[in-house]
Amino acid sequence: MRLNRVLALALVTLCLIAAVGNWLGGSMGKSNIQGSANVAQINIYGVISDEASSGPFSSGEGANANKLINSIQKAREDKAIKAILLQINSPGGTAAASQAVYEELMRTRKETDIKIIASLGDVAASGGYYIASAAHHIVANPSSVTGSIGVIVRTQNVSSLLDKIGVQTSTIQSGPLKDILSPFRETKPEERTILQGVVDESYQQFLDAIVAGREMSLEKLKPLADGRIYTGTQAKEKNLVDSLGNYYDALEKTAELANISGEPKVRNFGKSSLFGDVGPFLSTSNQQLPQVPPEWLSSESQWPRWHKIPLTIME
Repeated sequence: MRLNRVLALALVTLCLIAAVGNWLGGSMGKSNIQGSANVAQINIYGVISDEASSGPFSSGEGANANKLINSIQKAREDKAIKAILLQINSPGGTAAASQAVYEELMRTRKETDIKIIASLGDVAASGGYYIASAAHHIVANPSSVTGSIGVIVRTQNVSSLLDKIGVQTSTIQSGPLKDILSPFRETKPEERTILQGVVDESYQQFLDAIVAGREMSLEKLKPLADGRIYTGTQAKEKNLVDSLGNYYDALEKTAELANISGEPKVRNFGKSSLFGDVGPFLSTSNQQLPQVPPEWLSSESQWPRWHKIPLTIME
């Protein structure tokens, strides 16, 4: 037992040493080589949500809306920053979180001369595209998956299954609509009307955001916004993105739009945690459980998160 403890302690120590080394090399090393950064890189990876951070050992990067907004604000306050480069690889997320990040980017456009460029990776759909539409210029790989402009509310009815196994449910509520989207019964017609109203309003907000960010007429946008996805090539043909290329093409475009002479000096504004490199191993977050979609997990329940946050634009 003592040997096992010693080996475990040694492993943790090595992880911490590696993390500190990577952090020092990534932050201090970049500072020495590049000097003062003039491009703020912000990575938007994974499902976009307003979920609380996972703990003191969690990584500073991710698609947490509050962290992304904080990174945008820090970049805006840095007088040396001339451009923000968004690296987006996200299937979307909740409507409010995506909208909040979009609004912070648009505030940056209105209040500063900072240029915003979005580089789309494997996927930048729905909420991912919502955020990208706030950029002055969007670069997509030809095979990037983007679009999926729309809003969806989904529920399931498991009452028949519960009947088969002899489980009965009972609800005590303050009003007839308090258990809207309950998975234990059919959705009532009046509830469908209410939910459709919520979806329609959120959808219109999504369209208005793209119209404002892309400076695109609603008449041209509406036929493209039926929820379908596009490749990067198709999206360029539809004027949903501006050019095709990879990260380095996006960086070159960033330097061009921001009038940066010479090689742009990039700083990752999302990597703020000293222990970010070992976060996946040391984090107490239940999102590290294998083979379980992170959006299905919460600290209170194992029910899919649609029961907690019904409105999503991730599909």
